[in-house]
Amino acid sequence: MKLVFLHSSDTHGFLLPTDYQNKGEYNAPFSLSRVSSAIKAEKQKYGADNVVVTDSGDCLQGSPLASYAHSTGDFSDLATFTEAYNEVGYDARCLGNHDFNFGLDYLTYYIDNNKAPMINDNILDEETNVPAFGREYTIIEKNGIKIGLLGITTQYIPHWEPKEHIEGLKFVSAFDKIKHYAKILRPQVDVLAVMYHGGFESDPETGKVTEPHRGENEGYKILTEIPEVDVFLTGHQHRRLNVVTKDTAIVQPGYRGEAVAEVVLDIDDETKKIKDMSTKLIDTKDYDPDPKIVDIVKNLDERTQKWLDKPLAKLSEPAPIENAMKGRIEGAPFINLLQQMQLWFTDADVSATAVMSEKAKGFGKEVTMRDVLLNYPYANQLCRVKLTGKELRHIIEHSAGFLKKDENGKISFLERWIKPKPELYHFDVFYPVEYEADLSKPEGERLTKLTLNGKPLDDDKIYHLAVNNYRAMGGGFYPEYSMDKIEFALDKDYVQMFTEYLTHADVKVDTKKNYRFY
Repeated sequence: MKLVFLHSSDTHGFLLPTDYQNKGEYNAPFSLSRVSSAIKAEKQKYGADNVVVTDSGDCLQGSPLASYAHSTGDFSDLATFTEAYNEVGYDARCLGNHDFNFGLDYLTYYIDNNKAPMINDNILDEETNVPAFGREYTIIEKNGIKIGLLGITTQYIPHWEPKEHIEGLKFVSAFDKIKHYAKILRPQVDVLAVMYHGGFESDPETGKVTEPHRGENEGYKILTEIPEVDVFLTGHQHRRLNVVTKDTAIVQPGYRGEAVAEVVLDIDDETKKIKDMSTKLIDTKDYDPDPKIVDIVKNLDERTQKWLDKPLAKLSEPAPIENAMKGRIEGAPFINLLQQMQLWFTDADVSATAVMSEKAKGFGKEVTMRDVLLNYPYANQLCRVKLTGKELRHIIEHSAGFLKKDENGKISFLERWIKPKPELYHFDVFYPVEYEADLSKPEGERLTKLTLNGKPLDDDKIYHLAVNNYRAMGGGFYPEYSMDKIEFALDKDYVQMFTEYLTHADVKVDTKKNYRFY
């Protein structure tokens, strides 16, 4: 017989097929509504009794629709959001790191109103050391086959979230908990599957290291050291991944609902042993949006569109960014404006930021909520960090290490920041320091100029850096950042900050370029 897993992850609140760039366009090749249609079609193809439907998190944050649903402060909008996910018909789910972005009250409501069991093995109550919510595992039966499902989330969440969003919680190694529960569950089931909001620190087939082994992603360790796992249903890295290796079927279905990952197991009717396994990704662009989800979300979406077009401020001059890639390498007025705002709120000496969206266009003279969310879609907080000049130099050197220059002098990013997953949101630029980097020099020794207000940075002097909490808490594998260096964090998101900053007075956008790579 055939046993089929259909898996989604990292839909990030894109319930309808639009990225909200342009009002009225609903033909984007992704969305939960397309995911739902693809899953329902596959269920009909194989028969519901042969299909297990799973999701591995990052549902509550990421889209303008998700931001609006949270902004109203009305849990009835979160109820609509939750109802849309319930319509898909999941058998089990786990949480993602971005599901914590709006705090525990918001998350708890979502969990309590989710029809599918939330499986949670490694987010614990810090006092009792038992799972803080959900259940450790579930066993479901399909055509006489017993399937065990475990659920884990990246343990790195405390590096990104403010304390109040995770108060009373303890995040432990995904590997350690799967190793523990796999031994308990394996004897009880015919097939063992793991939902993991996390990815791979090494290539799952070759074992080649793809990022520092710091615990954010433990997929390769789980794959190679816990043989009890048959099916590995992953997320977090936004990768498109489907492979069978080491007697395990591994999938990851990309981002925003662009694909549904499918695992097909051929199981012997008598012994109930797996005879064969295959994987594939089903592109959802080939499926019309599920009309039931469209109907559920219609009113919330209409109100979101009106909210997005709400004017926030007027600028005396535009602050564009021609395109994200060029802006990172050459600078752009929008990047400077973002840095100016961060300095205004923190009274820091230096500001660091990344271009957060590949579709960033910056601001025209009139700035709307849509402009802010499309240019800065993350629910980050702004921090001020205390660093020595030597530490700040190390941080800027690390950022210069993202780049390379070919024999024709063309500057581009190293492939490891593009594949297997684009991670250019890790590339920070700095302001108002003036700096230059010679890319022909070894990484860590590239800065040929680094001055602030015309003077070289003093290695022993204390400087104050404005930077978002994701970076300040260790995101991106930068050197020198640590929790104890954070002086304070603002209790505002970037929408609130832009609204306040752009309306406090006439803002003069700095258009000069303060850094150069050569």
